[in-house]
Amino acid sequence: MNSGPILDSNQTITAPPHRRTLGAVIFIGPQGLRAGWKFAIFVIAVLLLMRGLMPLAFRLVPPLPPDAQPQPTTALGMELVEAIASLGITVVMARFIDKRPFGYFGIPGNQAFRSKFWLGAVSGFGVLGLQLALMHIGGWFQFGPIVLHGSDILKYGLLWGCVFLCTGFFEESFLRGYPLRVLTNGMGFWPSAILLSLIFAAGHTSNIGEDWFGIFMVFIDGVVMAFSIWRTGNLWFAIGNHAAWDWAQTFFFGTPDSGLPASHALMASSSSGPPLLSGGTAGPEGSVLVLVSELLIVALVAVLFPKRQYPMEEAVPAVTAPAALPEH
Repeated sequence: MNSGPILDSNQTITAPPHRRTLGAVIFIGPQGLRAGWKFAIFVIAVLLLMRGLMPLAFRLVPPLPPDAQPQPTTALGMELVEAIASLGITVVMARFIDKRPFGYFGIPGNQAFRSKFWLGAVSGFGVLGLQLALMHIGGWFQFGPIVLHGSDILKYGLLWGCVFLCTGFFEESFLRGYPLRVLTNGMGFWPSAILLSLIFAAGHTSNIGEDWFGIFMVFIDGVVMAFSIWRTGNLWFAIGNHAAWDWAQTFFFGTPDSGLPASHALMASSSSGPPLLSGGTAGPEGSVLVLVSELLIVALVAVLFPKRQYPMEEAVPAVTAPAALPEH
């Protein structure tokens, strides 16, 4: 009878390597389903859900012609659908694919609309106001008169506020929520942030009044928002900053927003001069002075949040084989 190997207490047996099929190598990594496939499933699922929900929104609010000025009610229906789709698919992916709590993907509920959100909102409004003031001093921007009065100020201010809050939730969660977390686990934070910022910029190329510099600055803004997530640990600062910046452009100051003209704005502002200084049809994001705004946001985040708080990419779990039992 074969008695098998005799081991003392300090010896271990290394199990033979387990052969994996080609399909397992392509789709499955040390942490389960590979990050690239998770990202692809997430994006496709969000787009499909948006496509399914959009007709329901258009039943309530009919869509506008492509060349029409954006209306807050129509925009609210579209942005709400997009936000619901992105957040809803994040919940599903977190629960059934990643087995993680929703907050792990950048929007922890216990920090909802607290200090980080409001710091982001104040910074978004403040740096845009400063940029426009500098453009006004240079003669490239005119604030113009206030054209809304009475209850219309509250009405359209709230409507546009809801629109851009949904925009903040959608664009930040769709590109810097679930995707940033899973891609960070797969290839690191900054390569993921740069890739997603390129996608963010590409998504703005279809905007009617956008130009090449405005598209470039959308990419830069994506990197800046990623930096805010790196330092603050989640998306709440970025959501507040994004929502307030867009609200200030479209409603408060009445400027184009990424090439989209303002509608039902508080002010009838105007710009003049070379597009690289005035922003042209792209709006303030098309002016080189937007670099001042982005640098100020980076400086503010760096000062208020001096250390990285975003969780590092997960360590690959060690797989240990059980020691074989001796044969008798």
